[in-house]
Amino acid sequence: MKKSILALSVLSVVSGSALFSTSALANTTMTFKWEHKLLDGRTDRPKFELNHSMDNGFNFGFEQVWQYDRSKQETEVGFAPEQYELTIKTGYTHKWGDRNEHQVGPLLDYQVKENAKKVRYGAFYGYRVTKDFSLKVRARYSGDLERVSVGSGSYDDAVGKEMRYDLWLTYRWNDFTFVWDAIYKDKLDDNVFDNNKDTVWEHEVSAEYRLPDARAHAFYAKFKYKSELLKSSHLSSDYDWYGKRDNAVELGYKYRF
Repeated sequence: MKKSILALSVLSVVSGSALFSTSALANTTMTFKWEHKLLDGRTDRPKFELNHSMDNGFNFGFEQVWQYDRSKQETEVGFAPEQYELTIKTGYTHKWGDRNEHQVGPLLDYQVKENAKKVRYGAFYGYRVTKDFSLKVRARYSGDLERVSVGSGSYDDAVGKEMRYDLWLTYRWNDFTFVWDAIYKDKLDDNVFDNNKDTVWEHEVSAEYRLPDARAHAFYAKFKYKSELLKSSHLSSDYDWYGKRDNAVELGYKYRF
């Protein structure tokens, strides 16, 4: 896990460094994030993301996520965060219309996450209704790249398969941008989500403020409305989690080159 993340991190940094030698830096965004789960004993997740969009419509980048496990004492797990997740992201956007109001494209991600390697792919469509209001829908499939052993010589090829559907509504007002993301997830295997079902609805609401005299700088806050914790493991934990929602807040800073 750590060796894979280290190798991919080096590759990502090298690829990211190559961006700075080009003349298209105006389309590069660097984001620092910190996600905090609100329930006592849950996790904190610092993140770093770098994305680059080319004039021909192609875009690529990566997101590195670390994690602090708050359910354990620092003296037990250490004070440094664990390398939890790395995602390499690629995609393409095609725009058309009198105002370039339509956009469509595919996406393909490769993710290394805590003893698992995943591939995620899908497609999206977006429409800019007015200068300030737009909507976007996306369907994305996620599946493990490695077969999971369920016994001696027996494997389950379905483990780790999931569909995710997003609907984004975006409204811009002066230097502010407000986004609502409605998320529907569907397990395609025998696993369940935290609500102990194979489907779940989640919502995310964010507000971003871009400095008027320094358009490259922006700050945002996001609230993640998660599902209830209804698995038996939540009932038997040392924390009072069962029946509560695993909500989170995320704060971030963006810099656009």
